[in-house]
Amino acid sequence: MNVFSGLRTTKTMPDLAEFMQTDEAARLLNLHVVTIRNMIRTKKLEGVKIGGKTWLVSKKSVEKYRRETVDMSKNDPRRGRN
Repeated sequence: MNVFSGLRTTKTMPDLAEFMQTDEAARLLNLHVVTIRNMIRTKKLEGVKIGGKTWLVSKKSVEKYRRETVDMSKNDPRRGRN
């Protein structure tokens, strides 16, 4: 009997059609990939971590962020990157 068998957790895989990779989100938002990851961690974008280090970003949250910041400069403090 495996001692750890009772410790298994099951996580459901997100619908990948609703997500994009961080490099694609960075390109669409004209930001650096590290900035995208930080925005996920600080809840400015919705995302999930898959495996050890792969982040996926919700397409809806990227589109929402684009709409809210469409006329702002990349360095505008209202963009909420800081």
